Amino acid sequence: MHKRTVIRKANNTVKQLQAPRRHNGIRASSVAKAMRMMLAAQRSLNTRKPVVISQRTRRISTDRNWVNALEIERNPAWVAPRAGESYVWGRNDPNGPAAVVARRFTIGNDIERASLFLSVDNFAIVLINGRSVVIDNPQDNASFFNTGRTFNIRRFLRRGANDIVIAAFNFPSNANRSVNNPAGVLARIEIVLED
Repeated sequence: MHKRTVIRKANNTVKQLQAPRRHNGIRASSVAKAMRMMLAAQRSLNTRKPVVISQRTRRISTDRNWVNALEIERNPAWVAPRAGESYVWGRNDPNGPAAVVARRFTIGNDIERASLFLSVDNFAIVLINGRSVVIDNPQDNASFFNTGRTFNIRRFLRRGANDIVIAAFNFPSNANRSVNNPAGVLARIEIVLED
């Protein structure tokens, strides 16, 4: 009896993964595409020279130097970026419904504290060193945007090479980014090293 229940549940899971369905405003096919883009971005990091963090305090923000990042114009409703940082979207599909950007950086000393500031229109998934830091719930409102949240990321970082990969999604999940339905992501990592 127990084996049949487990097999039935496993078969239902496979069917759910194969069928592109809407779940709270996002299609399974959009998530699958974003995951493929995240893997491609991760591979692209190997071809880029990482930012080396050796001074006590360092900030790494989204700009055109991130893998697959295209700087975009800020929507007036979004939080203003600081000097040297920009909202970005995917260079490979600048008007697409999803974007994946990534950055590699090297930390040369022990970390005292580290934070990630994230502002996104509409929602995002953030991985640092392959571990999920943020998995937003899909929003069912085209005008939804996040004005910015800060996360403590110290436990996700390590001495040596570190990778951050961000998948951002517009709403609805098949809607292209446009003037009437903007989408963008701004990320800022601030790291303070121990003396």
